[in-house]
Amino acid sequence: MQKPLVISFLFYFVSLFCLADKDYHYHINLNNVSDDKLTIELIPPDFTENEVIFNFPDMVPGTYEVYNFGRFISNLQVSAKNGGLIKIEKVNDDTYKFSPAQQISKITYQVEDSWDTKLKDKIVFEPAGTNIEKDKNFVINTHGFFGYFKGMTNRNFLLEFEKPIGFYPSTGLDNIKIGTAQDVISVFDYHALVDSPILYCIPDTTTILVGNTEVLVSVYSPNKTLNSKYCANSLKALLFAQRDYLDGKLPVDKYAFLLYFFDKPTLSGSSGALEHSYSSFYTLPEMDTAAIAQTLMDVSAHEFFHIVTPLNIHAEEIGNFNFNEPKMSEHLWLYEGLTEYAAHHAQVKAGLIGYDAFFQRMMEKYNNSLQSYNDTASFTYMSKNVLTDHYHKQYNNVYEKGALIGMCLDMMLRSYSNGKYGTQDLMKDLAKDYGKNKSFKDADLFPEIEKLTFPEIRKFLDDCVGGHKPLPMVDVFKMVGLDLIKQRETETVTLGGMGIGYNDSTKRLVIIDMGSVDNFGKQFKYKIGDELYSFNNRLLTVENAQEVIVDFLGKAKVKDKLQVEVYRKAKKGKFNLKKLKGKIIKVKVIEENVIDIIKDPTDKQIIARRAWLGIK
Repeated sequence: MQKPLVISFLFYFVSLFCLADKDYHYHINLNNVSDDKLTIELIPPDFTENEVIFNFPDMVPGTYEVYNFGRFISNLQVSAKNGGLIKIEKVNDDTYKFSPAQQISKITYQVEDSWDTKLKDKIVFEPAGTNIEKDKNFVINTHGFFGYFKGMTNRNFLLEFEKPIGFYPSTGLDNIKIGTAQDVISVFDYHALVDSPILYCIPDTTTILVGNTEVLVSVYSPNKTLNSKYCANSLKALLFAQRDYLDGKLPVDKYAFLLYFFDKPTLSGSSGALEHSYSSFYTLPEMDTAAIAQTLMDVSAHEFFHIVTPLNIHAEEIGNFNFNEPKMSEHLWLYEGLTEYAAHHAQVKAGLIGYDAFFQRMMEKYNNSLQSYNDTASFTYMSKNVLTDHYHKQYNNVYEKGALIGMCLDMMLRSYSNGKYGTQDLMKDLAKDYGKNKSFKDADLFPEIEKLTFPEIRKFLDDCVGGHKPLPMVDVFKMVGLDLIKQRETETVTLGGMGIGYNDSTKRLVIIDMGSVDNFGKQFKYKIGDELYSFNNRLLTVENAQEVIVDFLGKAKVKDKLQVEVYRKAKKGKFNLKKLKGKIIKVKVIEENVIDIIKDPTDKQIIARRAWLGIK
């Protein structure tokens, strides 16, 4: 039965080439890898102009970084229909001019992957990059492989992949013709193409049905440490919580989590993910299952919520993104900040994390925003100018103060509406007014939000998001019956105040800093480099560390004994096992930005708090 399938498939593809002269026809042979490069062939649309401009992206949405993906292109050649010559002018790394365009029959070039490139002037964050490993896997972030002609992004892109037998293209796209040795993927324009990464490898996939949405979880784990079934089960509770957060229905019919677990250091030295409308691509360390579960859930919670914004709520700068002369929107607080807030807020409302854990996460963001960033900078101005050197340093504040803006907005809305309206409702209403195919003008967003909410909300946005005023955190928390205590002294049981890291080669926790060690920690006479082995005779690993430590802190009483075993470096690189002993004592600590319940709150405060946190 396979032979007729291949023949009909080839006929389908050839007929596409014969009949569709307005489309881009790309051919990629994944079996033909040379020097970690793939050769790309393009039969372009027909041209009426004498000269055309062929581009690779300077930048793509979601990265907020100019990477110049044309750097990775080499050996570009253009063939003429009549056997003549086509003039090729390389304007810069990302731009070429071809003439006479009417005579172009085929364009070929090679692509080097960015994950192990020798081009180190600007490392591409791996979730936005490309990987070519012959017979193992191909990370096809499409903007790294496929170019477009200026003024011709609104055309079909037909991608023919010749592939190793057994390989499968995991993606959020659904217009795919799967064959034994070849696949054809059709995408309706260049914006949709760039929005659609593809993970090609021997498939390890699991599908979850979340409401009416098919959620594909695709995993590449080089040592088979992790699999899609485990990752899907880890994500299931989160996905259902997010579905409920969005009133029981997700705004997409299909979504793909593309998970690449690496077993060696990355060029960027980082791990993380990049969001797309119908998928998200992850590069995470290949750790044991228990260690990766919480990381996977936290990262996925943020990326998945991008199905709301910017997919259904976005400014013109995003809806009509210019890949080679990018212009930024003013509203990163909406796209990244409110998304980050919702990722945590959905978890606390669903009971996946406790209230204290939620408050702790948000207060960590508050501390980070004050200590690491300019708290008086206009957030909208920073967003608009985020590509400049000065404001690019402030970008990561979108995940700190940006999330706090979302939290303040939510609490204020709950207070002014007597619990009936919050940011969940606001985002739903904005999505109705706009949507995937309708963009807003930057200047119209605050007035539109005022129409949907209250004049006080517009003043907050003007003063604290568009303006330079700090967030009124203390006053806003009071609106929901909570006290934000800037600083208080308390006595408590601690772990000793040492800085703890992780040694990947020995798979043990290690002491990396003694600068803040307290009187309890001093009893044990730790040394930097000590690797923790056991805790009151319980073996301590990265997988069980949280359980062991929480159990200790919950049960510890003053004067109880504690024994810690550590491996300490000796001569010639060897380790000796040392037993360190001490007694439990309480130490004075200064807590900053602590959330506490107001005594005798009003009915209005109680209603607002319960609605905000989902307390029944």
